[in-house]
Amino acid sequence: MSTNDQTQFVKSLKPARFQVSLAIVNYIDITMRPKSNKKVPALWLLGLASGLSPFGLAIVVPTLSSIARAFDASLYEVQFVLTAYLLGLAIAQPICGFLCDRYGRRPVMLFGFALFTFASLFCAQAISLDQLIFCRFLQAVGVSVGTVSSRAILRDTYDPNRMAEAMSYIAAVMGLAPVLAPLAGGTLDTAGDYTWIFFASALIGLMVLISMFTQLSETRPSQFTRPNISDWATSYGVLLRSRSFVGNTLVFGFVQGGFFSFIAVGAVLFLNEFEIASGTFGTLWAGMAVFYVTGAAIAARLTRSCGSAKVMQIYIPLGALSGITVLLSASFGELTIFKTLLPLAFMMAFAGGSTPGSIAAAVVDHPHRAGMASGLSSALGMVISGLFTVICGRLYVGNYQPIAFIICLSGLGALLAWWFTLNKTVDDLAEAHS
Repeated sequence: MSTNDQTQFVKSLKPARFQVSLAIVNYIDITMRPKSNKKVPALWLLGLASGLSPFGLAIVVPTLSSIARAFDASLYEVQFVLTAYLLGLAIAQPICGFLCDRYGRRPVMLFGFALFTFASLFCAQAISLDQLIFCRFLQAVGVSVGTVSSRAILRDTYDPNRMAEAMSYIAAVMGLAPVLAPLAGGTLDTAGDYTWIFFASALIGLMVLISMFTQLSETRPSQFTRPNISDWATSYGVLLRSRSFVGNTLVFGFVQGGFFSFIAVGAVLFLNEFEIASGTFGTLWAGMAVFYVTGAAIAARLTRSCGSAKVMQIYIPLGALSGITVLLSASFGELTIFKTLLPLAFMMAFAGGSTPGSIAAAVVDHPHRAGMASGLSSALGMVISGLFTVICGRLYVGNYQPIAFIICLSGLGALLAWWFTLNKTVDDLAEAHS
């Protein structure tokens, strides 16, 4: 849209809205314009594609009891529905990263969401627990392309200084996924049965597939050498020796693990401690998404004015402090709803602000390996955060304090990982400017 067309469009609106509308149009079309002229999906769509990975993990959590009843299985056996998904992400994302660098972002994105859509339908039709577990693995393999390809697309199309800002807006959408997923899962399970969550997942996957088919052109820079299979191990070796890559990946995993820990036990905790039904808890927890989105939005504005590094310097220590507050609130005095949710709200806000910077920083120093850096970082980060869900699910036996301790450790772990990133290696600096 040209500047004249923008002005004419805005003038057609009511005069009182002219200045606000013009500011919005200018911000989206000029301030956030990619450095490439290639056709790139909207940031909200990339956020939705990225958010389906944690969404697919968390939406199943409220339905585990229903799945156990449907297949006459124990809760221990049903836990493999989560484990298989985590395994799929761990295996597939590094492979997707290589394929993105080898064959391009567009074909990998389209194939992945087609697989996710069909696998979701197969999950709904599974006639045994073993079939469901295998289809969950395929679900994760397919959806893994969302986070990998989206980060690579951002690295392709945005200047490094803008990538963290763009990532903040994606994170605002992406951060809703693990918060809203348990609410959606519990609601669908109550309205029908556990199969409804997989039909809903298939519908979302199909919508993303169609949108990407119509909106996404190939963004991989043509001047970059396409890696061969023989380059795979070498490239991942370079990444794993990078302080920037490893540290920021750990930051992402620990930060996400903080609220994944609470997701694993929140519904049962509120029922046992406060006699609040899972549906009401889901509504309360969904409200926490406001804090995550607010934190991401503030981080985006701060990134524009003072840079991503300064934002991380503010958000990471405050996130660790909020984790300590969670533990203190659970350890002293009577446990109340207010004492439980207030420190978690601050933790969510600081997570929303620090997640985009860590995701961008893990990739930005490796433009020639953007796909592989995205894939490996996302796989390691999601596995770390997913393990928090599994560990807390096994650890909770009616006492919230051990869960609060794990949440506190996640904040301190993120702080230590961030300190590790402060001094980049010579190789990091050379790759970033190559």
